[in-house]
Amino acid sequence: MKSSSVLFVLIAILCSNSAFSQVTFLDEVFPFDKSQPALGTWHGTVTLPQSPDKRVFASFTIVSDQGDPSVTMTLIPAGALSKPGSIVTIQDDTLEISLVGVGGEYRFDGLILDAGQRFKGEVRLIASGDEEAEATTFEFARTPSPLDLPDPLAFSGELSAGGMKIGMSIVLGRTPGGNWVGHLDVPMQSLKGFPLVDITETDDVIRGHMRIPGGATFSVSLDDQNRRMQGVFTQSGMDMVIDFARDLNYAYKEILRPQEPKPPYPYEEREIEVKHPDGFTLAGTLTIPEAAKFGLGPFPVAILISGSGQQDRNESIMGHKPFLIIADYLTTRGIAVMRYDDRGIGGSGGLETLSGTTSEDYATDVVAVVEHLKTLQVIDPTHIGLIGHSEGGLIAPMVSTMIEDIGFMVLMAGPGVKGRELLAVQRRLLSLSVGLSEEDVTVQYEVMEKLTQLALDGASVREIVNECLRLSLEEDPDLGGMTEELFRKNARGQLAVLTKPWMLYFLDYDPAPALAQVTCPVLAINGTKDLQVWHEQNLDTIERTLSEQGIDVTAIRYEGLNHLFQPAQTGAISEYAEIDITIDEGVLRDMASWIESKVK
Repeated sequence: MKSSSVLFVLIAILCSNSAFSQVTFLDEVFPFDKSQPALGTWHGTVTLPQSPDKRVFASFTIVSDQGDPSVTMTLIPAGALSKPGSIVTIQDDTLEISLVGVGGEYRFDGLILDAGQRFKGEVRLIASGDEEAEATTFEFARTPSPLDLPDPLAFSGELSAGGMKIGMSIVLGRTPGGNWVGHLDVPMQSLKGFPLVDITETDDVIRGHMRIPGGATFSVSLDDQNRRMQGVFTQSGMDMVIDFARDLNYAYKEILRPQEPKPPYPYEEREIEVKHPDGFTLAGTLTIPEAAKFGLGPFPVAILISGSGQQDRNESIMGHKPFLIIADYLTTRGIAVMRYDDRGIGGSGGLETLSGTTSEDYATDVVAVVEHLKTLQVIDPTHIGLIGHSEGGLIAPMVSTMIEDIGFMVLMAGPGVKGRELLAVQRRLLSLSVGLSEEDVTVQYEVMEKLTQLALDGASVREIVNECLRLSLEEDPDLGGMTEELFRKNARGQLAVLTKPWMLYFLDYDPAPALAQVTCPVLAINGTKDLQVWHEQNLDTIERTLSEQGIDVTAIRYEGLNHLFQPAQTGAISEYAEIDITIDEGVLRDMASWIESKVK
């Protein structure tokens, strides 16, 4: 699967049903422009309209640069990270702002109170056509950005997580009242200026929090001259060492990818909303070939299906946007492309369903998209195809068992065997890629097989962690220097995923029966340096299964390409962000040519 899958805990696991903690406001009065009291940065908490029992962290910033004021907002359950919003009303102490996100429009309507230090009021989630939405409450406090304070301190470096290097900047500032404020950047995950809150200092140790599901904390010390920051960043039970140097020329380190297209595009982009039978909406972008302007069409269309984890419509990963690249390439070749935000992220709803969703549920999302596209005059309903990457390559054949009129199918690094078998090989290859010995890998394999079987037999997280501890003590009575308490904490963070419905389904699901029912032409592709979906295990099985059923199948093995179809040295996940190319040009060319040959 992709790097957002079970094996590696990354910083940007941001969409979940988890509750968030309350934010402690700073006990300090901050100056502001009394002629424009709304300008500035605000942190606070919101009672979710869709879950009135939960208060979640949110922030927004309003600026005015010689023009009309503009707002950017962060509200994770709405799928918003520094996302532009709209200012509906801004007059004296009255402020109304709007954010379009997961589930609909979030409308914040309130007053700036307490001598300009608080913004309080009501928030409504307005779904399509719903003007009578229930109101809940919010409260924000004026909180300066560290960059707005004298002498901000920026530190930049890399965290090591699961063999991967994650570039990060932490920026701190001290207010006139002596309080710390700060934010964090993780460019490879498009995280820019994410607020750090509830920052305290005790005995020269600075501690703070990221208010995300499951929580993340940092605990650091600065040297006497503020030249270095050292400490630990903790998320999901994983402790990662911080050893960052002072960044005197700090600026957000934008990651540029040479293949990424820039507007204006030579084709039409159309925003699409698809109603799912379960009541939520999937939001996406349909790109339509330029020939439509001249009355040509209808056009064949490819629906892009992402891999594991909640992905946005571009399948954004480590600074890359693979689905944007594919959509651009195919659309310029005369093939329409539909890409959409997975349920529960971006502009799509369904957040409340995620705790119980499996691959089969995601297949119903694709069916809903297919049925919607059939209603559009610009689309040829006889040539609707599916392009699935990673888990998307498992979902695409599943869709063809639910509806009969799929015209073609491209499986990019799709699974061909049960998830349990795939993950066993994946773990081995990835472990070797980060330097583990064959002996250690063998021990790891034996342990994980036992823990996986426990999960499939219905064991609880506690029982799985206890067994992991028992097996680890047999191998190393000192637990590598860890206490049993710390071992349990780390193990729980890593192993809890084994009991999730998605994982249990994936572990036991055999793709072969669905593959055997496919009736349309199939292009199956894999890179020889893909360590996550190994070509010899999966591509060979897919080709054999389809061939035995007499299906028109073309299988291509790309020498030297990794799981993202980038030219790679080792195939290790740590390379993904370091490689400038998003998708090898030869893969794009072959995919377009193959589709063209099947839709004539």
